[in-house]
Amino acid sequence: MVRKHKKRKKGKVKTAGRFGVRYGRKIRKMVASIEEQTRAAHKCPRCGRKSVKRVSTGIWHCSKCGYTFTGGTYIPQTPMGIAVQRAIRREVEGGAGTGMIGGE
Repeated sequence: MVRKHKKRKKGKVKTAGRFGVRYGRKIRKMVASIEEQTRAAHKCPRCGRKSVKRVSTGIWHCSKCGYTFTGGTYIPQTPMGIAVQRAIRREVEGGAGTGMIGGE
C-alpha cells in the first residue's frame, strides 16, 4: 500500500513559526516584522554602504569600515532619533530666529 504525503503549507509564519499556535496571530506577526527589520542590512552613517548589522541590543557594526555605534534596539536609527537630528540641524543652520526656547 502506497502512502500519500500531505503537502506542507509554508511561508506564512516566517521567523515566528517557532512559537507555534501560542501568543496570538497579531503578536506573532509583529515579532516576525521586527525580526525581519533587525536582520536586514542597514546603511552605515559613516561610509554609506548597506553593511551594518546588529551586534547586541542597541549596538550596530559596519562590516566594511569597522564603525561601531549605538542606535535603536531593533533598527539603527529610530524615528524619534531622526526627528531630533533634523531639529538640531535646523537650529544650527537657521540660527536664533526659529522661536525655540533659548534662541530668543
